[in-house]
Amino acid sequence: MRAAVVRSLLSAALFLAAPVSGFADWAFPVAEAPEPPASATPVAFAKPAARLPPLRFLLTFDDGPDAGPDGSTPLILRQLADNPITPGIKAIFFVQTAHPRRGGGPAGRAQMRETCAAGHLLAVHSGLVEGHVSHTKLAPTALAASLRAGEADIAAQCRHVAQLVRPPNWAYNDETRGVYQGLGLGMLMADANARDGKIYGWHISLRRRSHMVSELEQVRAAIGARRLQPVNGVVPVVVSFHDTNDYTASHMTEYLQILVDAARENGLPLADPPFYTDARAAERAALVRARDGDYARQSWP
Repeated sequence: MRAAVVRSLLSAALFLAAPVSGFADWAFPVAEAPEPPASATPVAFAKPAARLPPLRFLLTFDDGPDAGPDGSTPLILRQLADNPITPGIKAIFFVQTAHPRRGGGPAGRAQMRETCAAGHLLAVHSGLVEGHVSHTKLAPTALAASLRAGEADIAAQCRHVAQLVRPPNWAYNDETRGVYQGLGLGMLMADANARDGKIYGWHISLRRRSHMVSELEQVRAAIGARRLQPVNGVVPVVVSFHDTNDYTASHMTEYLQILVDAARENGLPLADPPFYTDARAAERAALVRARDGDYARQSWP
């Protein structure tokens, strides 16, 4: 027994000592030989995008009122009140209170009363008889006097004046902002602009849909960067139109749908409702945005 065990151990030792060439038939071809494992590189998985807060559109209109039976302002008001997207929308109208063809004539004053009576907010755009004059061209005392006059004009037709201002031609500087602050007025600019303020015989906007998609791309970037903060749970997105533009007026319902579609196309969640229907909530949101002073747009036409 012991001799057999010894013989087995010697055979195993001789087998293990055999040259490697003895495994030639088992060797892998060079081309198929497994490569040594590469050093492990961590896989960079993209972090899921942070959930964006819902937005609500805050509509604003400049340069009016455009009064009369065929006026643009009353046509816009009818569509804001009755539309298939959000009936009863409330907006802010920045008015030229003293210009004879705007708020300075009987029809204009009546239109301001009707706009307020419909539950909308009025604020000063210009309080000058000359109308649409850049505030930067006025001396501080003259600017302050014109804004006080504009507020008085609105107060004479409405029980309330929104403590906001939008500078004509979007022109402002440190001096004008100092005047606004001294009067307790918040300067409200816009995140998205319909670019319907320049009217030189051509009122049609052929790119209104693609333009709004582009505008809301900037809004998404600003919300993602947390430059636009929620107010009472929703991000107020300020959109500017001109109620003196008859094409805007005749296509206001279409513009409402375009805004909703453009938000969805950009992956922006919409609040319910997607437009402000409470004037007090709209004013609070506007005042917060004016105080914060940051917008999706960094320049204005």
